[in-house]
Amino acid sequence: MYSLSKTLERDRNNFDLIRLGAALMVMVGHAFGITGSHEMEVMLRFTHRETFGSLAVYSFFLISGLLVSASYVKQDSPGRFAVLRLLRIYPGALTCAAVIGLVVAPTFTSTPLASYFSSDEVRRWLMHNMSLIGRLGSPLPHVFSSNPLPGFVHPNVWTLPIELECYAVVLVVGLSGLIRTRVGMTLAVAVAGLIFAYFAAHPPQHFNLGNIFIVPLGYSFYPVPFFLLGMLLYAFRDHVKLHWLPAAVLLIAYVMFREGRWGVILLYPALVYGVLWLASAPFLRRFKPHHDYSYGIYLYGWVVQQAVTNLCPGLDHNTSLVVAIPVTVIVASLSWHFVERPCLLAIRSKSPAHHHAVGVPMG
Repeated sequence: MYSLSKTLERDRNNFDLIRLGAALMVMVGHAFGITGSHEMEVMLRFTHRETFGSLAVYSFFLISGLLVSASYVKQDSPGRFAVLRLLRIYPGALTCAAVIGLVVAPTFTSTPLASYFSSDEVRRWLMHNMSLIGRLGSPLPHVFSSNPLPGFVHPNVWTLPIELECYAVVLVVGLSGLIRTRVGMTLAVAVAGLIFAYFAAHPPQHFNLGNIFIVPLGYSFYPVPFFLLGMLLYAFRDHVKLHWLPAAVLLIAYVMFREGRWGVILLYPALVYGVLWLASAPFLRRFKPHHDYSYGIYLYGWVVQQAVTNLCPGLDHNTSLVVAIPVTVIVASLSWHFVERPCLLAIRSKSPAHHHAVGVPMG
């Protein structure tokens, strides 16, 4: 049995491996819709509520709540924390939007290139998706027009503004000093949770926070509560024990009762505890990746899958995944080695403490 605090120590966890698996789960979940498959997505068929993609996003937010809280406590200044968080999100996202909007989309559009590049719609798309402000993930004109989901080149970017807003919550809680005690963190998470619950029930009409209070299409729950739970679990990390037996009991209980009311109740605790136990499992450490390609896989997975479907329209969802995943991993590795990692190293080289890159929730 391991405590969560021990699991959070460097080189004693499998968070990078879990994030990698979750990023690939997102691609699996997207494959059904992108290829126009008439089959119901496998996880949706099993749970009747969630897809591979939604469960992966919840896992990302849970892990991020834990690790971002730890990052704040370990940083030597709130300013450095804020810069590190921005550098974890923006360079990869900005580069990806530029590659899609200026290279991929022009290659796969049926619009003449002169018309494409002079389009106000394209300029707005680039502005929103590179800045992560405003209407994100909207279709591009006549791109992938023969695909089952025409026009959509980057819809999964919707999670990134929400992630940034969650980082802001950690920053506020950190500046208040509440992040360093269990009572303080409990109070802060309770207040944040109540505010979120109120606006989720009464979505604000007069301002836009990146749809943070709206359940996204294809999801049955919100990702933000998982981030808040991760923050709370960080506060109680010394008291959270991780063992295979509770994980197995929760999973078996969910499978037994998944068709009834208890299935809805058991699904999320089984997911949360299962993710944490997998993060602590020593037998998985041998598979720990040397580099964090999960963010790049998330950023580029959808557009690569759309391109594969456009070039090979006869492929079923499984075969398209076999083609798309290696291509996405290659592109993600380029993003990590030439964009994401250099930006993170630039700020960390000035810090006395070096920490793992915190993964980004995706979906």
